[in-house]
Amino acid sequence: MSTPFSDDSLLPKPAPAMPVSPHGDEYLLRSARAQWERRATVAADAASELKKAFNSLSAPIEANHFGECIEGNQVYEAFLSAISKLAQECLEHATRAEQLSGQCRASGMSFDDADRQGAVGFAT
Repeated sequence: MSTPFSDDSLLPKPAPAMPVSPHGDEYLLRSARAQWERRATVAADAASELKKAFNSLSAPIEANHFGECIEGNQVYEAFLSAISKLAQECLEHATRAEQLSGQCRASGMSFDDADRQGAVGFAT
């Protein structure tokens, strides 16, 4: 799993240069795309880890170690049910995290486009 750092070393691609005002570099427009890319990376990493958890939890439990008696069988069935429910929740959260990752990337691009369109008036 990767963790985004402040030096942008884990961004999938470098942030494009932002337009500069005719008044100099100190008036550089700033986009929030890099932050949205970081958020997308974190969400994608979370989805990946949740899928790994789902796969681990979905592995069959081959033996009832609680004993072959009424109580042991009931505990075993309850245990299987709880593990199955947890695995399903991991899969649902992984799906949501993947969707969030895509939404973050789309938001970053949307903000970047808005920044660029707004900068057109400043550059002339």
